[in-house]
Amino acid sequence: MLTTKLTLGVLAAGLVAGCATDHNAGDPGGGSDDPGGDGDVPFTNGVSTLAGTTQAGYVDGSRAVARFANPTNVIYRDGMLYVADFDNGKLRAIDVDSHETTTIIGQQGFARPFGLVFAADGTLYVSTDNDQAGNHTPMSGSIWKVDLGARKATVLANAIGRPRGLALLPDGRLAVADYIHHVIEAVDPATGQVTPIAGAWDTNGMVDGDAAAARFSAPYNIVVRSDGKLMVTDYDNNRLRLVGLDGTTSTLAGATEAGLVDGTMATAKFSHPQAMAVAANGDIYVTDTGNFAVRRISGDSVVTIAGNGMAGSVDNDDPLKAEIYGLEGLSVVPDGSMLYVADGNRGDGLPYNSVRQVKLQ
Repeated sequence: MLTTKLTLGVLAAGLVAGCATDHNAGDPGGGSDDPGGDGDVPFTNGVSTLAGTTQAGYVDGSRAVARFANPTNVIYRDGMLYVADFDNGKLRAIDVDSHETTTIIGQQGFARPFGLVFAADGTLYVSTDNDQAGNHTPMSGSIWKVDLGARKATVLANAIGRPRGLALLPDGRLAVADYIHHVIEAVDPATGQVTPIAGAWDTNGMVDGDAAAARFSAPYNIVVRSDGKLMVTDYDNNRLRLVGLDGTTSTLAGATEAGLVDGTMATAKFSHPQAMAVAANGDIYVTDTGNFAVRRISGDSVVTIAGNGMAGSVDNDDPLKAEIYGLEGLSVVPDGSMLYVADGNRGDGLPYNSVRQVKLQ
C-alpha cells in the first residue's frame, strides 16, 4: 500500500495513492463539480467535469446522472473514453460526444481494474488488482483481454504480482510496471508468460544501470517513446526513468527532493509522478499527484498545464486555476486537442468520483 505525505493542498492526512482500500466509499453528497440535475452546466475552455460527481455510485446514463466509484484510469479510442471504475469493479465507457455512460464489463471475478492499453487491432487489455478467483493479495494482480463487442473479459495472465501500468511493445507483448514488487516486466498475451526487463523483485531503491543493477521504488506507469524505449514514472523516487528493452535504465527527470519545478528535463522536479499519456506529436503528459497538477513534456521542456496545487474538484476556464484530485490515469486524443483525467479518490474514500477533461487547443 502506497502512502503519500502531502506537502501541498488542503489535506493534512496521508493518502494512499492508487491503492484502493477494502472499504466502500460513503455517500458524501454532491459538490461544486456536480454537472447539475438539468445537465446544462457548460464545459469550460480549460478544465471541466465530463461525467460523474463528488458522490460515489454506480449509475449509467447522461452526464447529469452518471455515477462512478473511484475511477482510476481512462483510455480514449474512436470517440469513446473507457474508464476503469475501480471500486465498482467495472469497465465503463463514456461517449465523448453524447456524454452518455454505459457499462462494458461487469462480470464475476473482474475486480479492481486499473491499467488500460489498446493493441493496434483494437484489443483492449486491462490489469486488475484481484485474480479471477477474487483473491486480493500482493500476488493477485492479473491481466485480462477484453472483447468490446461481446462485452466479455478473459484472463490471460492470472496472479502475476501487482501490475498497474501497461504499454504495448512493438513485438506485441505488454510492458508492465509492478509497483508493489518494484520491477518492470513483459507479458506475452498469447501465452501469459512473464519475462523480467529491469529491477529486482521486492527490492526497491534508486539505481541506474543495466537490467540486473537497476532499482525502482514503486514504478507505476509506462509509455513507449518513438524510439521504442520505455518511460516509467518512478513514483516514490519522484523521477521519470528511461528503460531500454534490454533493461538498461537511466534517469530522465526529477530529483530526490520532491518539488514543482518547470524547466528542462535536467532541472524539472516532480512529486510522486504517476500516470502518463503520449500524444501523436510526441508530447508526453504526466500526472504529478503530490502537486495535484498535470505536466507536459515537449522535447526537453517540462511545463505545468493544469492544476493550481490544491486538492479539490473545481472547474475553471483557466486550467492553472482549476483543482484536480485523483490524477491516477489520463489519456490524450490523437489530435492533441483534449486530455481526459480519472479524478477518483486515491482509495481514501474522499468525495472525488468523476472524470475530468482538459481542453488543450
